[in-house]
Amino acid sequence: MAPRDSPSKSNLVRSYESNDERASSTSSSSTRLVEVGQCAIQEVGLENFIRRIIKELNLTMKEDDDDDDDNDDVDHENGQSRTPSVVFNLNHMGILHGWKKVFEVERVYSTCLGISKRLYQCHGYTREPLERRTYFILEEFNQRMYPWILPDFSYYVMVFCYYDTNHVVTKVEVQYDQMRFFLHCLGLAQLHSWCIAHIMTPCAYLWMRLYRATGLIHPLTFLAQLFLFPYAIYYCYYNFFDASETP
Repeated sequence: MAPRDSPSKSNLVRSYESNDERASSTSSSSTRLVEVGQCAIQEVGLENFIRRIIKELNLTMKEDDDDDDDNDDVDHENGQSRTPSVVFNLNHMGILHGWKKVFEVERVYSTCLGISKRLYQCHGYTREPLERRTYFILEEFNQRMYPWILPDFSYYVMVFCYYDTNHVVTKVEVQYDQMRFFLHCLGLAQLHSWCIAHIMTPCAYLWMRLYRATGLIHPLTFLAQLFLFPYAIYYCYYNFFDASETP
């Protein structure tokens, strides 16, 4: 993989061309173009960050119409469905259509989760021009309303931006550990990490050694344990604890 300098306005961009089929010299080679760039973005609020990062990436965003109803994606004058300004995908589970909804949801849920200020940072990105895709790691610092109860915390999110031939962002995919995020919001992330590292991991390793010693390592025996273990707990409780309470 050999680097090749590529022009850029203010930041350093390097392009990489990789031949995935270099070993086969008979067929035509498939080339993948990747650009890696540096940036220094630090903004408070999701809307400010998105507008800044899109400008930094030499992309544009389609603005929502002012007369659009938030819950109505149909243009009643023409009788046709409106094209959303963007499709915002959260972990392939929550999908929002339109920048206005994205910014509104972020502001409301930040307040509900006890977050008073969110600082977003980005230091670099990767672009695949042929795929019309750019992705980067978003660093997020969340300042809490009541830090003496719920501590501040930092978080990292993977963001994928897709754009059309006019360099207009059409789709954004956000991937992150949702359970870990809500543990941070509840102030339980450190306790959860300690329990997993010092209790669950040693127990899981001990179980693995016992399971391996049986010589019966197989998907069927593994699934059988998932059914037998809860039944064994129920059986022990019913015969030892519940029976002792019977007069």
